Amino acid sequence: MLQQIKNTFNRFLATPRQLFLFFILVNLVPSILLVFTEPYSLIGRVILITFPLGLYFFVYSLLKNIGLLQLILIPQLVFNAFQLVLFYLFGESVIAVDMFLNLATTNVTEASELLDNLWPAIILVCVIYIPTIVIAAIACKRKTHLAAAFRKKMAATGLIIALMSYGLTFAASNKNTGVYQLKYDVYPINIYYNLHFAIQKWGRSMDYPETSKDFTFEAKKTRTADHREIYVLVIGEAGRAVNWSLWGYERETNPLLAGTPGLVLYRDAITQANATHKSVPLILSAAGAENFNIIYTQKSILEAFKEAGFKTVFLSNQTPNRTFTDYFAAEANFHHNIRPASTGGIYTINNYDDQMLPLCQHYIDSLPDNLFIVLHTYGSHFNYHERYPREFAHFLPDNATEVEVKNRQQLVNAYDNSIRYTDYFLHRLITLLDSTGSCIALYYSPDHGEDLLDDGRNRFLHASPHPTYYQLHIPLFLWFSDEYRQNFPEQYAIASINSSLPVSTNIAFHSMLDIASIATPWLDPRLSVVNPAFKARKRMYLTDHDKPIFWYNAGLKKQDKKMIEKNHLNYQSSE
Repeated sequence: MLQQIKNTFNRFLATPRQLFLFFILVNLVPSILLVFTEPYSLIGRVILITFPLGLYFFVYSLLKNIGLLQLILIPQLVFNAFQLVLFYLFGESVIAVDMFLNLATTNVTEASELLDNLWPAIILVCVIYIPTIVIAAIACKRKTHLAAAFRKKMAATGLIIALMSYGLTFAASNKNTGVYQLKYDVYPINIYYNLHFAIQKWGRSMDYPETSKDFTFEAKKTRTADHREIYVLVIGEAGRAVNWSLWGYERETNPLLAGTPGLVLYRDAITQANATHKSVPLILSAAGAENFNIIYTQKSILEAFKEAGFKTVFLSNQTPNRTFTDYFAAEANFHHNIRPASTGGIYTINNYDDQMLPLCQHYIDSLPDNLFIVLHTYGSHFNYHERYPREFAHFLPDNATEVEVKNRQQLVNAYDNSIRYTDYFLHRLITLLDSTGSCIALYYSPDHGEDLLDDGRNRFLHASPHPTYYQLHIPLFLWFSDEYRQNFPEQYAIASINSSLPVSTNIAFHSMLDIASIATPWLDPRLSVVNPAFKARKRMYLTDHDKPIFWYNAGLKKQDKKMIEKNHLNYQSSE
């Protein structure tokens, strides 16, 4: 039996045409899967197979040594493997721009927490692609060559198929965008376009210190309170509104905030991006989905407060990740990170969010100035049970670390415990601030939400190429101290009136400056919830290619739209 297998394998290796077809079939696996996942018309699905088939026919005809050619194309096998892992994680779409950027911005600790849950997909890609590389190496060494006539025939056939497929793109459609283009919709062309886009975007962000150095907000304070003024912007992590009891969740995850006076809840709030490296800068700057490109030339809200005479503080429990968030943090007068790297700088040390509170107290006590404080928390980032001390393990059991449907209840328990801890952290922060007797206002929202194996799609985490309801709908609230409400009663009243209107995270910059009575040409009163000019407007989502799209058309599925209706989110497209 073993001898028969060996003989069959040797005959296979000695047959160049079989190797030719084998390598093409292996590379077509992602394209075949995309036929079943992408929202394309019938013609669009056909092109998903025919265009790469023609492309591979042509490419694999370029060299007579078919094994050597496959070895040269190992990077494509790596992309194929990445694509299959993406299927396992999100169940759809291709390697997005954000996926490439996440590779550059995710630290080893976060990556290891995720990789522990991707082992089935990793095993699968190893089973498919490692033998392919071995076969290619053996064929290369044995000099298994394609005949010249066969190569010419296959190259011509490939060109004809590819050109015909390109022509069909004009009759195909993408149900999400309405258009169909090779660079956006057809694998593997789209992943190379996305990689190119990601490299360009990374380069532009690296140039930020130079392109923004001369920018000024021309910010001025227009009114002052009777007391010292402190304004606080708290950015959460992976918080979804559907698991906050303040937003109607049946479990009591917000027992402390529920009894806190001065809160103004915005129940219909969505994020403009589902990846941290984009969503946080959108909160900290004047950039929104509609005008994202200004982020490359403008400074952050911290600079605006500095220009208006405030001392600024940026406290973080997130690892620096070489994004705009790091640039903006450096614009503060005082910047402190409580998530240091371990010895060797590879892994980060897990600290709980409330360890930022003594630092917050320190700056309040040691600086007599008016203050603007940003706290970037770790919130409900996976792995959830590591986000809170054990005394906050209210919902049990909560120690599952493997992302499997059978463990969903434990994962939800851990996630809900992380929300209860966030409730505790925010209540302690508000109590600390309130005890100063200052004129204070606080803004809170997470950067985005999170999937928790909520329905038959079994989606998990966030930053998927297409968002879900659970990644979009976030808890957003303002808190105003008694002193603020006494000094600026009209702004508090307007904030309360506007709380019933739909909002997105692009209100943060404009509302915080308006709350602090800071004027700048870059403040849009229509985006400030404390301004009588505020109006509900068409809410946009920032796509993978940094284009604004109406959030309801951002690839949402029927399960998402059912939840949107259930939770009474406004999805009308009119202004």
